Amino acid sequence: MNNKPLTGNEEFTLHGAGTGITVSDFWHWAYSDLLNNTYRGVLAEFLVFSSLSNTPDLQMRADWLPYDVTSPSGRRIEVKSAAYLQSWTKEYYSQIIFDIAPKYGWTPEEGYAPERKRNSELYVFCVYTALTRDQPLLDLGLWDFYVLPTSVLNEKVPEQKKIGLQSLLKLRPVKTDYASLGATIESIEL
Repeated sequence: MNNKPLTGNEEFTLHGAGTGITVSDFWHWAYSDLLNNTYRGVLAEFLVFSSLSNTPDLQMRADWLPYDVTSPSGRRIEVKSAAYLQSWTKEYYSQIIFDIAPKYGWTPEEGYAPERKRNSELYVFCVYTALTRDQPLLDLGLWDFYVLPTSVLNEKVPEQKKIGLQSLLKLRPVKTDYASLGATIESIEL
């Protein structure tokens, strides 16, 4: 198993010989549609991570943790993503709804936790705000970020599984842009 991030230049082989097919080719083929819900969610996790990191030495994403990102100070962060535009339709805008359901946490040492809970200290709700397809998904100015302590969700909506943007706003999250996201995450009172 590879524990180092790939560069994209690594080549697939067949019986020890190069094939001319690279990891970058795979990434282009599989992950170019960043508007796709699954990949946009991972992109949102990366944006939160990158807002916290001043180092070009990126670590790899851990898909199995009970939360998405850990801040430099150790804050456990759950990242949620939504967009008005979806990759599968051009006919209407989607409602902004986030999954906030308590989940069973999992670790390789202990397996699944015995009870469902929200396993983070903070939630970061990421909204790609573009309303037309000619606006680039990679323009960080088109993203809004809402930071909310998990304790607020646990107090105000303990059993709720989903939350819309208007209901989220009633909980008074801190709205920020990408440039201030990392500082907001580290400074918000838990």
